[in-house]
Order: sequence, then structure tokens, then C-alpha cells
Amino acid sequence: MLMQRMANYDTIQQVTGKNMKIIKNISVNLRMVFTNYGFYICTAFTVVLCFCTGIYRDPTNNNEYSVIKSFMKFDREFMLNDFSFCSYKVAESGSGSWLSMFIPIISAFAFIPLVCDESESKFIRFSIFRSSKFSYHTSKFLTACISGGLAVTFGYIIFTVSVYALFPNIREYSPEMQAMLKEEISYAYPEVSKHGHIFLLGIKSAEMFLYGALSSVSAVMLTCLMKNKYLVMCIPFFLKYVVTQTSVKLSARALSDWENPDMKLCKFASVISPDAIPNVFTSQYMRLIFLYNGALVLTAFLFYMIVYGRRLDCGE
Repeated sequence: MLMQRMANYDTIQQVTGKNMKIIKNISVNLRMVFTNYGFYICTAFTVVLCFCTGIYRDPTNNNEYSVIKSFMKFDREFMLNDFSFCSYKVAESGSGSWLSMFIPIISAFAFIPLVCDESESKFIRFSIFRSSKFSYHTSKFLTACISGGLAVTFGYIIFTVSVYALFPNIREYSPEMQAMLKEEISYAYPEVSKHGHIFLLGIKSAEMFLYGALSSVSAVMLTCLMKNKYLVMCIPFFLKYVVTQTSVKLSARALSDWENPDMKLCKFASVISPDAIPNVFTSQYMRLIFLYNGALVLTAFLFYMIVYGRRLDCGE
């Protein structure tokens, strides 16, 4: 009995030691991220792409206006006649087509170039000797996800603050339009009546963090196969395009027969879509989306660790 307790204690000590090494490595990696220009370029690029998102389509000529173009084109009086220009609606639309297109590159650029440069320098063996292979590579994987999520989130928060300063608040609209907008928001977020709009923006920021973190997984996984940072960041861009187009085509096929739509195929297409994450908390398939993406992350992590575990030279 005493021997069993001592063995359990030793096991707990080993696990705790590994966890502390991982946390320490992550803190060192994040310090490196925040002192590198790449993170701030990602944040700035996120702000720019959010401002390029289309928020209004003119019914007379069918022209689409982006956030920045709408602010420059329309006056306050015109904006108060359409709640598409409400600050909350504009902020919610920030994760639109342009950000969705480039997010694999944005999220990866925050940390992946540092990983590739460090691997090419052959100095990583000294870091591994101070901790362990498992702790070192696990911390790199987690740091890539955290830094990608933070870069996108910080950019989105800056965009949101700017939008609330530039566009009309919901309280500036007529009572009728306020009622319509509140009803629409309450339908998507039933908790809004208890927590208010700050709660909604917090939920959206959490979605953006997940979006950035998950978008960086494929890039960090590729670092175990290649060290060319340009390929590592661009291949996930094309992979996302392929999966997105597959999801769109499956949805179109599922809804081709309006009288008898294929709901199972439509559900599958919605779950596998990479762009389901920015609206995951309002999706009716939220649990399936989390399970699917969790399985992808776990598979990528296992593949990443197996490849690195089979290498004998710690500097490779």
C-alpha cells in the first residue's frame, strides 16, 4: 500500500513537472511573440480587413459598401434610416469575407516565422535539453494557437472600438427600429436581456479568438514537415479554400430541391465549414462544430508530436 502511494506520488510529481515546463516555455514563447513585429502586423492587418468587410448594399444600383467606404460615403442622417449602420451590426459583420479569406495567413504570421527561423538555426537542441522534447514541442504548438488567437482578437477589439466611435449607437435610432434590432439580437442571443451588449461583444471576441487559434493549427502542424515559412503559411490558405468551397457546394446540392432538401447533407456542410467558428455560439450545430474542430486539433497535435518524436537529432 505504501509503495503504491509512493508510486502515485512520483507520477503526480512527474506530470506536475512537465506541466510547469510547458507553462514556462509558453511564457517565454509569448514574450518572444510580443516583442516581435509580426504579432503587431497581424493585429493591424486584421483591423484593415475588418474595415474592408461589406455591410450595406444599395438597392438602386446593387453596389456593396464596405465599413470604411460607408463611413466616407454616407452621412449620419442616412445611417439612422438603416440599422445596417448600427455600431453593433457593423462590429458583428467584421469577421466577413476578407478576414475569412486571409485568416490562415494572419493567424500563422504571429508566431510561425519565429518557429521556422529557430529550427533552421539548429539551436533548438539547447532549449530541448533544458526541458524535454515533449514539453518543448507541446509549448510551441500551444503558443502558435494562443498567439494566432490573440492577434486576431486584439485586431477585432480595435476595430470594434473604432466602429463604436464612428457609427451610430443603437440608442440613436427611432424606437421602432430599436425594437426591431433588439428583437433580432434577442433571437440570436437570448441572454442579451440579462447581460447587455457588452456581453455580446465579449461573445464575439471569444469567437474571434477561437477562429484565430484554430486557423493556426494547420500551419504549426506543417512545421514538423518543412521549415520554409512561406510554404508553411500559404498551404493552409489553399487548404481552407478547398474545404470552404467543398462546404459551399455540398450546401448548394443539399438545397437544390427546395421541396425536399437534404437536411443531413446541409448539416454536414455547416459543421465542416471553416467559417462556422465566427458564429459558433449562435449555431444550432454548436456541439457538433466543437467536436469536429476538437477532433481536428487533436489529430493535428498527435501527428505533430509523432513526427517530432521519431526524430533522433533534437536540432532537426
